Amino acid sequence: MGNDRVLAEYRIKKEIRRPEADTYKNFVNYPVASIADAYRKRQTLPMDIKPVWNVKKRIAGPAITVNATPGDEILALKAIEIAKPGDVIVVAFNSKSFNSFWGGVMSTMAKVRGVAALITDGMIRDLSDCREIEFPIWATGITPIAPNMDVPPGDLNLPITIGEAIIEPGDLVVADEDGVVVVPQDDIEEVDKAVSFRLEKEDEWLKEIYSTKEMILKDNVDRLLAQRAVKYIK
Repeated sequence: MGNDRVLAEYRIKKEIRRPEADTYKNFVNYPVASIADAYRKRQTLPMDIKPVWNVKKRIAGPAITVNATPGDEILALKAIEIAKPGDVIVVAFNSKSFNSFWGGVMSTMAKVRGVAALITDGMIRDLSDCREIEFPIWATGITPIAPNMDVPPGDLNLPITIGEAIIEPGDLVVADEDGVVVVPQDDIEEVDKAVSFRLEKEDEWLKEIYSTKEMILKDNVDRLLAQRAVKYIK
């Protein structure tokens, strides 16, 4: 508005730092559960954020972050405009809303522009349209109630929080049918190595189970139980 003494109603950052695609190419093959294990449960989004339709493929891409008034679609629309192919739009409301903020038309625009997915702690609508065009969405629910428009304040491409996770623009978002985890850009290489090691270990466990039909971790379980007051009942 040109008045330096008035704080901005909306703050928008158009350009962000993204990780190089080669640095996270392996993550589309890593189950979210394995990433959460390797990352010691860090940066895992709340369990009520679920795929709203049966998304078959895992998605992984840089975050475009939005913090908005519950149900307000204005910055989500702007996020579609400035997103690059492969980006994941992550919208935080951090408060319950009775309105949707996203629907079939927005899903179509996002799909056409190459957006990889929407992740949100809010609600969406037009589920059949979103499913028909196969635009991946993880959300807390579905409602027919229309979005609001232009209800400040709000931020685009500034840090946001969802649950216990802090999400910076450009952080790596990975989502599958188990849920969503976010890996900070500076941790991508380290987490990549840790997940690879974790999956190798799990593969060894499975081979042992099939070959011996024995319980894995039995010795560890028995050792821990031996330190407790346990009564075995016949």
